[in-house]
Amino acid sequence: MKRLFIAFLSVLAVITAHSQAISVNTDVAMLALQTYNIGAEMTIGNRSTLGLSVFTNNKPYWHTDMKMIGVQPEYRYYFGGRPMYHHFIGVNVLAVDYDVKWKNTRYDGFAVGAGLTFGYVVSLSDHWTIDAHAGVGMVVFHQTKTTDGLPNLQTTSGGKTQDGYTGYEILPTKVGITLSYILR
Repeated sequence: MKRLFIAFLSVLAVITAHSQAISVNTDVAMLALQTYNIGAEMTIGNRSTLGLSVFTNNKPYWHTDMKMIGVQPEYRYYFGGRPMYHHFIGVNVLAVDYDVKWKNTRYDGFAVGAGLTFGYVVSLSDHWTIDAHAGVGMVVFHQTKTTDGLPNLQTTSGGKTQDGYTGYEILPTKVGITLSYILR
């Protein structure tokens, strides 16, 4: 994951010299769920942008047994004639490390995925924009699944552990409302 992050930052650094606009953003829907996030987006063409978001949470108020950290790069193509304006379609990639307890089962693992995003950007002023977006894609995961209450002499917690469980699902990969500030 570190290599992917460093490679993406290197690409952003190379493209920065030719970029027309750079924005810093946060997803307010994720903030409402106590998932702290920050992102950056830059134009790379007359109708396209490249962005990167990072997010994390640790024991949010609505689910006290949850931790995750993730990164999500995205390419967007805008139909409004210029970047960061009106309708867009995007391609995003997702990488997440998670540890979640749901009812009596703990899921500890890593997931990667890719998907398509659709959205609309509204300009609030010269520097502020807000966009609503939703996306769906394929997510592949590898996790350890531990169920409490099932006796097993090999574990000290008295639960049954299933290690190396791998699967895939079609899931929402990006859903939210993003508030952005355009730097230049």
